[in-house]
Amino acid sequence: MRRTVSLLVIALALGGCGTAETGGQPVPRANPAEPQRAELDWRESYPPHGPHLVFGVERLEVTTEGWSAVVSIENGTRIRFELGKTPLQLAFGLMLLEDGSLEALEEGSRSGELPPLREAVEIVPPPPAVLAPEQTWRATISAPGSLADDAYVRVSFGTLTATGELPEEFPPNLIWITDKAYRL
Repeated sequence: MRRTVSLLVIALALGGCGTAETGGQPVPRANPAEPQRAELDWRESYPPHGPHLVFGVERLEVTTEGWSAVVSIENGTRIRFELGKTPLQLAFGLMLLEDGSLEALEEGSRSGELPPLREAVEIVPPPPAVLAPEQTWRATISAPGSLADDAYVRVSFGTLTATGELPEEFPPNLIWITDKAYRL
């Protein structure tokens, strides 16, 4: 249940979080991560029991030009989720954190101090307008620009807007940020 509360806070906080300064001091410039490719094969379920969504991250690639990730969402529920209906609400991309622990992510969510989302600028194929029950969508998300060396990378999926009558464990709008993190 704690994760559900965090997800709701994350959904509300993503729009305006992150600053260029911390405590009045400029943030030191990060060194760019070296090119690399990681076969992650992450599969995370929400909720953890019963009919659920499965968020997958197959691979992450960092190049000198930018980054890409192969991701998927499997709808194992009886709920329809709108994904691509309002492109401005999409929150697919990467979050770079200094700490790879799930506790640090949850605390950042609670305090409204999550780093800004490194939004995917290309999603191929684009998300369907609606992800129906028993449907799986798989895509490559990517963006130009370097990623900070030694940062912990988490993948963000969303916004998934549930339609129809919802079970108690599902919020009407869901942004999933992976529990797992990969260190660059």
